[in-house]
Amino acid sequence: MKINDTNGTALLLNGQVDIASQYCPLMLPTYKSAEKLKCIAFTDTFLGMAIMAKPELKLKSFRDYIKEGKDFDSAIKAALAPLAGKTLVTPPQLSDRPFTDAAAAFSGVKWKMQVLEDSKSLVLAKSGQIDFLNPEGAPVVYTLMQAGWTRVLGIGDLFEFAPGGAGSPVAPLVAIVGIGANADYVNKNPNTVLRFLSVVWRTIDAVQKDGTLYDLQAPYLNSVAGTSLDGAGVKATVDTLHPFAPFEYGKTYFEDQNNVLYYGNAWGAMIKEFVKNKIIPDNGLTPDDIIWAAAIWKQMADYRQKSEKLLADLGKAKLADDKKALYEQAKSYYDKFNYLDAFRLATAASS
Repeated sequence: MKINDTNGTALLLNGQVDIASQYCPLMLPTYKSAEKLKCIAFTDTFLGMAIMAKPELKLKSFRDYIKEGKDFDSAIKAALAPLAGKTLVTPPQLSDRPFTDAAAAFSGVKWKMQVLEDSKSLVLAKSGQIDFLNPEGAPVVYTLMQAGWTRVLGIGDLFEFAPGGAGSPVAPLVAIVGIGANADYVNKNPNTVLRFLSVVWRTIDAVQKDGTLYDLQAPYLNSVAGTSLDGAGVKATVDTLHPFAPFEYGKTYFEDQNNVLYYGNAWGAMIKEFVKNKIIPDNGLTPDDIIWAAAIWKQMADYRQKSEKLLADLGKAKLADDKKALYEQAKSYYDKFNYLDAFRLATAASS
């Protein structure tokens, strides 16, 4: 079954799919009538939102102006000034719209919009029929960058240079891709969810250690995005535009309250935006009502800490053969990020 931004939320909501990769803000509008969908993990910080300009225009980017010594306000106004009155091609998905709206608000520049699917806009861009493009997918952004297009402004520019913290105007723009799930399934299968997420973290660890694994993903990605990337190109796209978040990065997402990526800051602002625009009712929804990822990550981090202590103690002890087998299996689970079963078997080995 193919899951995408168009059908993923509906499939999760009606229970046809229990768990799926998901840009979790797409689930928030469902809270107008239901509260079934939860974000159970954050997997990567998406930096692929960008306004691109074709090479022939020879434009400077926001970062070029920053390097020249301009402050944030001056740099963003100068970078986006060439778009005044022009047409910006954007995707039909709503996930990119807050970024382009913020770019317009920060710069004071007004442009026209043309909605087009990435696969079609990429063809037109390659043939020189588009001047300015805001793709939905990072592979398209990377492909255009390789073709010499200017990344006039990227979401990462706002993360780095715009004011941070809980009241930051950038907080509603934070785009963290994760894992969506139906709450009924999560509540009925809590241990299965933890084991599933251990595979997610193990996969992230594996591709960060061995970039050739992206060769496996390239054919499917190209068939969906209309790109022609090889494994190295996919790796470069991920590393540049949406770097995967290893297990340890949960400290940034779920503990560092001064970081613009902290889930409470980002989702608190996002919920306010949705309420203000009457997309969802003002019924006291909080980040923790939809982001179960924080509690789940902290639970797994607790299992990891307890497992480490047990394994350290067991490593110094003289164990019977049956206990030693449990100890070795617990170590194997620990190395695979399955801290739940590492703790479970280490406990059994120490009893």
